[in-house]
Amino acid sequence: MKKLIMLSVVAAALTGCQTIQQQPAQQVASPVVHECYYFGNSANTVPAPAWICNAEANRDEYMRSAVGFSGNTAGGIAHQKNLAIQQGQKELADQVKTEIITSVKNKTGTLGVDGAVGGTQATSADLDSVSNVVLEGVETIRSLRGPDGYFYVLLGLPRQVFKQNVEKIVDKYQEQQPNTQNNVSSVEQNQKLADDIATALNM
Repeated sequence: MKKLIMLSVVAAALTGCQTIQQQPAQQVASPVVHECYYFGNSANTVPAPAWICNAEANRDEYMRSAVGFSGNTAGGIAHQKNLAIQQGQKELADQVKTEIITSVKNKTGTLGVDGAVGGTQATSADLDSVSNVVLEGVETIRSLRGPDGYFYVLLGLPRQVFKQNVEKIVDKYQEQQPNTQNNVSSVEQNQKLADDIATALNM
């Protein structure tokens, strides 16, 4: 009888161990990480379309692209959209002008409007010298008012108007060069320089 009781106890213990071992381990859910979030009050909490963080557009249609945004809601949605477009246009213009001026300095050996010796990167003085040149043909590709209250726009510079913008920026930049450094002065030479730069950047 004692043996029977002992066997029952052992069997119950083994069954209990098996039950514990068979219980699946609890899985801890990993937080979902999104590529992009809205910038406003919901920053890092509400997922946003990828183009808001990465201003990539169809490169077959657009040479360069940029995102503009505005959180200013005081003047209504139309005013907020205009502010976002203005900010995007400035971002796009600075991007394009920097590339073009850097290419000019590389090709001509100019020192820039500030006469600084050294690198060939576009400086703030260089950008200031062409600040009144407005990019032509910029298009609004996408626009969105997010749940954070911000207005977002994706702008692009079409390929078909890229060359004429290069010509405008090259002409204006060359006008601002100190006479001692103005190695490219004629209209024909500026045209050739603009053509070369447009071709080099058209990738």
